[in-house]
Amino acid sequence: MSIKSLLFYALLCISISLKAQNLELSIFKIPDSLTKNCNSIIRFDETNIELISQRKMVVKMRKALTVLNNLGNDEAEIVLHYDKNLKIKSLKATIFDSFGKELKKISKKDFNDYAAADGFSLFNDGRLKYYSHVPTSYPYTVYYEYQIESANTAFLNRWFPFDSYNQSVQKSSYSINFPSSITINSSERQFNEFNVLKKQSSTNISYEINNALAIKYEENCPSTLEIMPSAILASNKFHLEGYDGVANNWKEFGKWMHSNLIADRMELPEAAKIKIKNLVYGIDDPIERAKIVYDYVQKKTRYISVQVGIGGWMPMLASDVDKLSYGDCKALTNYTKALMDEVDVESYYTAVYGGSSIRSMEPNVFSVQGNHVFLYVPSKEKDYWLECTSQTVPFGYQGTFTDDRDVLVIKPDGGEIKHTSIQHDTLSIQNTKATYSIKNDGSINGTIAISSSGIQYDNHYDIEKKSERDVNNHYKSDYWSYINNLNIDNYNFKNDKDQIIFNENIEVKAQDYATFSGDRMLFTMNAFNRATRVPKRYRNRKLPLKITRGFIDIDQFEINLPTDYSIEALAKNVSIKNKFGEYRFSINKISPSKLTYSRTFLLKKGLHPKEDYAAYRNFRRQIAKHDKTKIVLLKN
Repeated sequence: MSIKSLLFYALLCISISLKAQNLELSIFKIPDSLTKNCNSIIRFDETNIELISQRKMVVKMRKALTVLNNLGNDEAEIVLHYDKNLKIKSLKATIFDSFGKELKKISKKDFNDYAAADGFSLFNDGRLKYYSHVPTSYPYTVYYEYQIESANTAFLNRWFPFDSYNQSVQKSSYSINFPSSITINSSERQFNEFNVLKKQSSTNISYEINNALAIKYEENCPSTLEIMPSAILASNKFHLEGYDGVANNWKEFGKWMHSNLIADRMELPEAAKIKIKNLVYGIDDPIERAKIVYDYVQKKTRYISVQVGIGGWMPMLASDVDKLSYGDCKALTNYTKALMDEVDVESYYTAVYGGSSIRSMEPNVFSVQGNHVFLYVPSKEKDYWLECTSQTVPFGYQGTFTDDRDVLVIKPDGGEIKHTSIQHDTLSIQNTKATYSIKNDGSINGTIAISSSGIQYDNHYDIEKKSERDVNNHYKSDYWSYINNLNIDNYNFKNDKDQIIFNENIEVKAQDYATFSGDRMLFTMNAFNRATRVPKRYRNRKLPLKITRGFIDIDQFEINLPTDYSIEALAKNVSIKNKFGEYRFSINKISPSKLTYSRTFLLKKGLHPKEDYAAYRNFRRQIAKHDKTKIVLLKN
């Protein structure tokens, strides 16, 4: 029986005064189609913005969301940020049961009030109002509304009708009114696919979507930004913490940002200038000088966020960073640039959306974007992108946090959109060489050398900082979790930052690695690098297949066989090649007691239509199967 049928039955069996209910929020008002694949349903979501002038904005918002099960609870949390320039004029909420009957009213004073700490900030004057309902039954509905006023108009509310996958939208609308003297630039995505209704005049832009069905999350699918409708807007005339700005393109915006937020923040103490010049004395190559500066910053400073007022966008003074030896991404990037300038190395402060999920700057929205900054160092040979907050990342290495995306390079004469480095599939290498022995009792001992570069370097080098206990847990519980009774006898690491290669050398042993059947012993040849995961099966895949990053694994194992056994059967060599990549392994008999096992697995980055998913899953299933290939030995 469906949820709605159960509720209807319950409604007939109990006495409830219909007049006392808010029938607009009853679950009976939800079309059946909107409940499929859902954890929550947005009943309505209305955002109205009055951009009164370059220096004043009023935002009114009201939203109701019905939660169908515990997986939708997170979507019902109410979070509202504010600070000295963003005032909450009104805020209230109400909780309703499944019939639309009011359960609880929440006033502004009932909200928890927290410092908007991010876990890293030394100073942070931002705050937030927060409320989370603890349900006793499902479904329930959260309704809330608020009004805010702000002098900062550099950030206009964005329109994301969906909060997440597995959520449907009954109605969502967005409207912004603005003076005719202001131009609103926008980036609009997936409007046609979702029948978004757009209206526009010289002083208003509005969007509306109705009865949008939930999109069920599927493995290896694109991000919500790539699938769901959204609109990101910016005013060409804006105000930020006391600074007016005008930007009709990235060049103008970058020039405003450099002039107002960066230019006067780079002065260094004389002692710091002398010290850095002495460190690079006699070095002609600018990239070699840049490496010395980067190493100096890594050894001298540490990352601590500072988010006070304009500090959310303006870096600390370089002189303060030099004195205190700490700063956030803005401060440390600015400080590194100041040192680079002092030794005649060209470099530029750069804004980026950092994160393992690749996100680029919106090309047509000339505004403050991104959640992170780092340093761009151009050269004739290649572009270098420096992560100034890390004390361990090698010079010029880009991992998954900032790779392969459009960023805003900020120069004195203006901004420029550039694309960061792409770690190509065949350059993201993990090379594993091992020698292991199988004993007569079925135990295994071996030595393994793992060398990682490219994106794969990003997956490994952090282990160098772990405790002995965590290193053991990494190998035993994560990396080689399929080997029971595993013991790590010894390990050592070498981080080659010049070549950007991380090397692991491990000695292991385990009891009962092999299994017995009568006079036969069986064991899996691929002891140390199995790709065991098989993507989930979908009978009717809806979303495209996205392989965000590719890689190549190259494995070479030397296998010493037990003295009391001889080879009865060896598997045939395997070779698979398709649009998703390549997989092959081969076995060579060196002597009656020694084998070599060679394996290569290449996965290619790419976006594929949903129809290709079954073939991709089959490719991964075959790999998982072949990685478990066993050898059969017969007792002499």
